[in-house]
Formats: sequence, structure tokens, C-alpha cells
Amino acid sequence: MYEHPSYHADSVILYGTQVENTDLFPQQAELAGKWNSTYAYPRLQYAGFHEAMESVQKQFGDSIPTVRGDGGPYWEDGAGSDAHYLALERWSEARAQTAEKLATLASLLNPVLKTNTAELSQMWNDMVLMDEHTWGAYNSVTDPTSTEAIDQLEVKDHFAVNAADRVDFVARRSMANLVNGIPAGPGSLIVFNTLNWKRSGSVSVDVNRGDEIIDFLTNEPVPCELVLNGPNFQRIRFRAADIPPMGYKVFVMRPSQKLPLVSDPQQTASIESPYYKVELDPATGAVRSIYDKELQQELVDQASPYRFGQFLYVTGGDKAPNTILQYSRVYPSAVLQVHPSHGGKIVSTERTPEGQVAHLESESLNTPAIKTEIRLFDHEKKIEFVEDIDKDEVDTKEAAYFAFPFGSKHPQFQYEIQNGIVDPTKDMYPGAGHEWFTVQHWVSEQQDGVSGTVMPLDAPMVTLGDINRGQWPETFGVRPGTILSYVMNNYWDTNYRAGQGGHFRFHYVVTSAASTNPVDLSRMGWEEITPLEADIVTTQDKAVSVSAESQANGGLQSPATSAIRNSATILDGKQQHFLEVEDQSVLLETWKPAEDGIGTVMRFLDYGGTERTVTVRIPGLQLDQVWQTDAVERGTAPLPVSAGSQFQFTMHPHEIVSVRVVEQNK
Repeated sequence: MYEHPSYHADSVILYGTQVENTDLFPQQAELAGKWNSTYAYPRLQYAGFHEAMESVQKQFGDSIPTVRGDGGPYWEDGAGSDAHYLALERWSEARAQTAEKLATLASLLNPVLKTNTAELSQMWNDMVLMDEHTWGAYNSVTDPTSTEAIDQLEVKDHFAVNAADRVDFVARRSMANLVNGIPAGPGSLIVFNTLNWKRSGSVSVDVNRGDEIIDFLTNEPVPCELVLNGPNFQRIRFRAADIPPMGYKVFVMRPSQKLPLVSDPQQTASIESPYYKVELDPATGAVRSIYDKELQQELVDQASPYRFGQFLYVTGGDKAPNTILQYSRVYPSAVLQVHPSHGGKIVSTERTPEGQVAHLESESLNTPAIKTEIRLFDHEKKIEFVEDIDKDEVDTKEAAYFAFPFGSKHPQFQYEIQNGIVDPTKDMYPGAGHEWFTVQHWVSEQQDGVSGTVMPLDAPMVTLGDINRGQWPETFGVRPGTILSYVMNNYWDTNYRAGQGGHFRFHYVVTSAASTNPVDLSRMGWEEITPLEADIVTTQDKAVSVSAESQANGGLQSPATSAIRNSATILDGKQQHFLEVEDQSVLLETWKPAEDGIGTVMRFLDYGGTERTVTVRIPGLQLDQVWQTDAVERGTAPLPVSAGSQFQFTMHPHEIVSVRVVEQNK
């Protein structure tokens, strides 16, 4: 390629002079000098990439060709070799932003408290080290029982476990610190929303037997579903309605003669909501039909070999070499066989305060137990699938999927990445990967006024139209509207687990509309991966009960509260928000201490796709300075402060904007 007339530079970049993952050869430092003293041409010169590229660019001038597009994933499929820890990591990454926001907010409201930045850094370090591309030893597949393979996987998995533990600890401690400033006594349940818009969602908590939940704002009981009955407690689930943006709402637990809802289980073949009618398929433990009442359309491809939400176990690929993992013009294709779930049954269908729920069971090859929970909601247009599987560990080549065959024959696919939307038919450059894709929150297909969306919350990889067969198509082409969640595989021959066994859980949210609306889906995706947080106030937290009168008068009249008053903001006893972002297409990704200790840094993500001015207000804080910064928090432009707590900035399509805010007297 360098001899082609279109290559205008007189130099090229050479790299990779020795095998990876080995100590450096000191002789390399002498190579260029010895070469140049012996040979007149070509001349060798050591350079960094910036210096080398700058030299090439100057000689090309304006004639460097530009290629735009997404490359698709390749090595990401290795993440499917450890589905349990991948799911743990995925939830930690989302909840870590919640923990970071709560910790920062607690320190802003109470100057006595200082955010433990070293703890936050270690939390993120654990996640970064877990995400690094190789997950095991070089011999993890060929010799999985060797000490080297076992020890390296143990270290890797502990990064995920430690990150999850740190996230949970920081979130719980930060909520407890915030609750110190809320005039709510023992028996209070504080529900926090760390997204910057008002929302409702499910909350599960353990309460004393016989307790009910009261919405303190309305003084009305909240309908609750009994999830688990213990000797002295009950685990309940309820819908916490209208939690303020970046704020909280107070609920009260009190004794009641009214028990949580325990419905009479049935075994009906369908469940229904104001939005959907779902026909179950007992034989496969999945769904036969989904009828969208608003669109008056059947969503499921009735001609598909798979049912909606059906588990697929795939064998084959053991005979090497083959193309399942590596493109080749001469290797044969892997001979794969799909084993759909079978032997299923409907266990129960029930009515809950939020809607209807169905429980099914099935099995497949090397997967003796598949338990499926399907939930419909009276107040939201969505369907939840919760899949619990017990799988045998084998060392033969395998893969596993959940199939979602929508009825479109030649749809437009779109999926969300970190800060953008990809249409694989037009946004992939030549040579990109077209067999599997990694999804941030959602993947959608649409055709003829019907759009179907799947949100794979635990397992980010998907295939579109068919399973991964190692075909390596040059273009995406035309495919049916089947979305498959690619939850696990062991196709790699190094660096990953040789096999997976044990218990796994996968969550999916399915919704539909007349067309794919990326803004609405991204907002919904952030809600699904960022659950509401709950903190129960016990006598260990606050020994004095709080009456409605004292809350109305500003809080506890006690020495404990006096101390809080002197050091912290006294918050509202019913509900409060801490941030207002007028633009509903902007997400406050995080709110963290600045790296240099001066103020705090907010990061905003755009998923609206237009250039506009965004207004942010922080009630309760008096701002001294606000700066827009770059990604490493260097100030680039001051932002005017108005009304003491308001500022504005310009947001561009799919941009991440970082802003430093400094309070007065800080």
C-alpha cells in the first residue's frame, strides 16, 4: 500500500518489533543506530506516534482520505465467556455513578463530611481492571485446572466483586449521611432518585411482619406485593411514584392489619395490561404472541423457529480451524446446532399491584433449569423478562442466546452505543464486524409503522437476524427482525474461561412504538439500569421519633438535630430535589469531587442530537464560579452564574460536557 501512487509521504510507521506480554529487549535501543551506520536506505528513526503521524500528515496536506463509520466489535465477544461476572460488572458501572453522586451531594449539604476520593478512585480502578480485554491466563482454555489459570481468573473476578462491594458501601453510607439532614425518624423509608428527571419505579425492601408503606406526601397507603415471607420479616415490592429529580421522597412504615397483596396463582395461557396482551407458550417456557393494543399490531414473528424470549443453546465449533472466531478464505465454517428450550410448563400467572406476572419453566441441553418471569405493567408500556438459568459446566464449544423474533422481514436496526446511535446498514465502514454488536442500553428494529426494542441489561452483546455463525459478511445486508441476546460463549482458545456453569440471571425490558425514538429509549434505558435507591431509618440512625407536627415545623427539636442544624442543611421532611436540568434530553452522568480538590465536577451527556443551550439550577447552593472544562478537568471557558445557583452551557449532538462548580466561601 505504501508503494501506491496515492501514498504521498516518504516515511511509514513500523511497530510491533517483539512479541506482546514480554519484557523489552534492550538491544532494540541500539537497532536504529546500528542499522543507519550500515545501510544508506531506508533510514530508521525512533518516534512517538504523534511525531510520526505529524510527519506523514504534513506531506499529505489536505489529501488524506477520510473514512467515517463504526467499526463494530471483535474482541468484545470474549466478555461472553464470563457471563456472571460480566453482569455484576455491568450493574456496578451504572450504580457507581449513583454512589458517586450521592457521596458528592452529602458532602455539599454537610461540610463536616468529606468525600473519600481515594475510595471512589479504587472503586473505578477495580472496574477498569475488570474491563481490561483479557480475562485469564494464556493457558486458561488448554489447561483450565492449572494453578496459573485458576489464580488469574480468581484475581480477575475479585476486581468485579470488590467493585460491587465498594459501590454498595459508598451508596449506603452516602444515603445514611443524607438522611441525617432529613427530619424523618425511625420507621421512615427514604427513596432516592439519582437521575435528573422525575420518575417512578419499583422498590423492594424488607419490613417487619405486618407493616405497611405510607406515602408521607399524601398520607395514603401504597399497595405492596409480597415477595418473600420470613419468620419475622416480609420482603415487599411497591411502586414508588413521582420521585423528584436528583432528589428523594419520604415513605413511612407502620403496623397495619392490612397484609401485602398475595394473589391467587392461576395457570392461564395469557396475561394482559392496558398496553399488551401476551400469549404464553408452555412447551418452550417463552412467549407465543405479543399484541400491541395501541398499535393494533402483532409484534412476534409467528413463522420464526424460535419463540419470543426463548433460550437457545448452541453446540459445535470444536473442530479447528474454523471461522467462528477468525475470518479466513480457506477455513471451513463451524458446524453449529441450535438446541431451543423445551419441556416447559406454565407455573403460575398472578395479579400484582403493578400489573400481571407469569412464571414459566423449561430446560435445554446442558441447561437443566430455566425459570422465566414475565411482567406486565399497568402504568408503563413495557414487558420485563427475568431469566434464571442453571447450567452445567462443559469444556466443549458452546454459546447461549435468548431470542426475540419481531415480525419485521426487512427492518431498520438501530442500537445505542456510549454516546451515539448506530444503524449497521449505513454507519459501518468497510471491513467492520457485522456478526455481533455491543449495546449500551437498547437495540431496536422498525418497519412499516412498528418499532420493537429490547434492552439487555446484564449482557451487552447481541446478534441481529441470526446467531453468530462465523460468516463474516462484508456488508450488513437485509435481515429479519430477530434480535438475539448473545449471553455466553467459550469460542476463544486463550485468555478466557474454558467453560461456564452454575446459576445465571439475565434481565430484559421490551417495549414498542410506532417508530424508534432514540431519546425516549435512552431515557428509559438509563432508568432501567439505574434503579431507585432506598434507605430505612432505624433507631441506630435516629433514636427520637418524628411527628408530623415537628416535621412541618422544620424537624426534630433535640440535641441531635441541633448538631445537624449547625453543620448541615436541614432538608424537607417529605420530598426534595437537588438539581434541575431543563432539557430532558440531557443526562447528568456524574457529580464528583474535582481531581484537584477545588469544587465539584458535573458531567452531562447529550442523547437529543441537536445543538442548543442547556440551563442547570442547583437549589440550595450559592455558586461562586462555574467553568466548562475538558475531560481532565482543565478549565476552558468561564460560565456566567445567575440567581446565585444557575448556569448555562452549549450542548452539541452526542457531546459529553464537563462543568466545574465552586461554591461561595470554598
